[in-house]
Amino acid sequence: MPYRLLSPLHDTASPAQILAQEQCWLRDCAHDGQPRAHLWQAPQCLIVTRKDTRLPRYEAACQQLAAEGWPVHVRDSGGTAVPHGAGILNLSLLLPRTTTDLAHYYRLLGAPLLTLLAEYGLEGSYDFVPGSFCDGQYNLVIGGRKITGTAQRWLAPGQDHQGAVLAQAMLLVAGDVDEGTRMASRFYELAGGELRFMAGTSITLASCIDWRGSDQTLVDKVRARLDSLLSEGLSPSF
Repeated sequence: MPYRLLSPLHDTASPAQILAQEQCWLRDCAHDGQPRAHLWQAPQCLIVTRKDTRLPRYEAACQQLAAEGWPVHVRDSGGTAVPHGAGILNLSLLLPRTTTDLAHYYRLLGAPLLTLLAEYGLEGSYDFVPGSFCDGQYNLVIGGRKITGTAQRWLAPGQDHQGAVLAQAMLLVAGDVDEGTRMASRFYELAGGELRFMAGTSITLASCIDWRGSDQTLVDKVRARLDSLLSEGLSPSF
């Protein structure tokens, strides 16, 4: 299906503002049934779940991490804390709710990303990667290492709409993913949680293709190609 491509918010928009705007777009999708796609980036930070905010030392952890250059923001979809930064490109699909099958929406999300990876000569697949942050069945994996994490948030049907689904993916394009993994673990250590993540469980596209240019050049290339793929519309492979 072709997607309506949503323009990124202004460069100074905070992750909190971006995530709030996506909730508005999700409600729009529930009412008009038009699928939308949003490609975006966030400055260096950690984005955690609502569940994480109930950890016993959450506020103290946020203060400490902000002082270390890793401010904490909260999202509405599930999973665990995840790092964000200049080398990470986020894809959010806002989809009409047509089935209660979680896999359907994850495969719609994965279709353009798997096509992109194949164009770089990489064979991606869905799988768990134990020890990775935000691990799940619908990670996209290259050679046993995670290159994309995924999550969903559902808007239940209401009196005047049929509901909608926000499906989110973070594509690890470039940068120091082991440092991001370490900081996600540090959040739980500081906040009093039990989760810990392992270095070496994730990989970037830049590492997979031995990219020699700048990180931002590769991010821009990937964004442009995904724009095109989303405009064309892709059918997932089941």
